[in-house]
Amino acid sequence: MSFKLVHPSINHKKQFEEMMDEWEAFGGRINPGAIRRYSHQQGEPVSYEKWLSWVENDKKIQELFFFMDDEKILGAISIRLYKDIGLEGHSGYGIRPSEREKGYAVQMLSIALPFMRNYGFCPIIITCDKNNIGSAKTILHNGGVLKGEEIDVETGETVQIYHLL
Repeated sequence: MSFKLVHPSINHKKQFEEMMDEWEAFGGRINPGAIRRYSHQQGEPVSYEKWLSWVENDKKIQELFFFMDDEKILGAISIRLYKDIGLEGHSGYGIRPSEREKGYAVQMLSIALPFMRNYGFCPIIITCDKNNIGSAKTILHNGGVLKGEEIDVETGETVQIYHLL
């Protein structure tokens, strides 16, 4: 199986919609935030075309990639390009519910790390909620070192901060 990161395009519309329907039916948080179909301002679903224009406009501050095998979108990862990343870290990622626990998140982050290095991030900072064991394992499998924990003032959750060189 061949894995790759690709920028979203109009050709991915049907697969994206299927993935989002699956995620929404499953419940829980959809990550990365850039794939959510809801505008924070409107609070309503938007069309794929409108969402795609947002993704394109955001490229100066964040790049979004679909993680795919030969045929299917398995998940997505964003690379945040702004300097003050705070507790968000340089990246956010997620695997669609039906494809979890297969090692795909480890593969996805591994493929994305060279992109982050090319942007000059050193160290690369990746964060996750302390109770997100799967994400912590993904970061550790990619060489992450736990540097500390902080409380997210918005959510009250403990956030773990990892560095990757």
